[in-house]
Amino acid sequence: MRNIIGSPVEGEDFFDRPKIVANLLRELRDNQANILLVAPRRVGKTSLILRICEEWKKDPHKKAVFLNIEGCGDELAFAEKLINELMETGFNPDLINRAKRIIENVRKMIGLKSIKYEGLNVDLGDASEDDLRTLGKVLESIFRKIEEGTDNVLIALDESPELLLTLKKSDEIAGPKRVVSFLHWLRDMRQTYRYKIRWVFLGSIGLDNFVSNHHIHYLINDFQLFSLDAFTPKEADDFLKKLCTSSNPLITLNKSKRTEIIRRVGWPLAYHLHLVFHELLNSKPLSVTAAFDSLLKPENLAYFDTWRERIDAQFSEPDAAACKEILIQACQDPDGCDRGQFLAVLMTKPSADVEIVDERLSSLLIILERDGYLIRKDSRYAFRSFLLRDYWKRIHDL
Repeated sequence: MRNIIGSPVEGEDFFDRPKIVANLLRELRDNQANILLVAPRRVGKTSLILRICEEWKKDPHKKAVFLNIEGCGDELAFAEKLINELMETGFNPDLINRAKRIIENVRKMIGLKSIKYEGLNVDLGDASEDDLRTLGKVLESIFRKIEEGTDNVLIALDESPELLLTLKKSDEIAGPKRVVSFLHWLRDMRQTYRYKIRWVFLGSIGLDNFVSNHHIHYLINDFQLFSLDAFTPKEADDFLKKLCTSSNPLITLNKSKRTEIIRRVGWPLAYHLHLVFHELLNSKPLSVTAAFDSLLKPENLAYFDTWRERIDAQFSEPDAAACKEILIQACQDPDGCDRGQFLAVLMTKPSADVEIVDERLSSLLIILERDGYLIRKDSRYAFRSFLLRDYWKRIHDL
């Protein structure tokens, strides 16, 4: 198992969590559930789903496609990516090629400004078949053919909230409508073609958080939630032992050093353990304290910047500012803060209405808990990851 930092891992580089893999496959296979994978960022969601796809495809009558749609700028790019991935599985080449030709024509028409692009409802005009008049119908024809066939298809969508945020920001009025339309269409496809197609949604911004924040949770209420958390202490210990046995150069971490690493990380995310191990490889002599100190040097803070950047991407400007104020307060004390302390800070803003601020604080605290920033202990909210707490305090003090 190589010490790969930041990128999803597959094959021998994946640290197996057999019970989780077996449970998720059972839900998909036996219970015919569509899964919304609920987990904080950096837990290893993408790597887990890549393993699920590998296991799924071991059955000759099962196909799996994995789509990272973060870079898709619109619904047409999503359609292109889905069709290209299905083509890689060998699914119905004639139908796939016909769909690709139609989408290529749409791209040309959009480039010539000869049609008004309306997402999945765009009128294809010269499509040769009456049931392929819109982009949505093109994709639906593919799902219909899957449903009529003998193979079961697993479709895993990674970073779907990123696409939804892009659609929302495309236009002040039309953007939110496109989000609702796209989610409606996906829901219709899941419910109409439900016997041979299984869906898994995941992402670094939780889809559950996105729809709750925009009051459209009803569009994903058909999903079954599946939670993924950080390693248990035993898993974290086994993880570190496995890294040691495959590292180059070979290093040795005795039980006390492994325990110290897990204690100082505070919340054993695979990503954070990879980071610490990387610093240990460069530590001469080997020192756990030196490894942690190195991670918090200015040149290494970029390892954690996505935690801050995701707040700006996920929230409106006022809510993002409020989240940062909450986290700045929480990082000052290892035991965190109580709710009243957060409320007092947010109430210092001009024209703050206590009822409105109090209600919004409740929503933000729920999201910050779901995303893994904070954990509630009795009446206090503290950073879940000690390493992330130290990072947040460091950038605040710079």
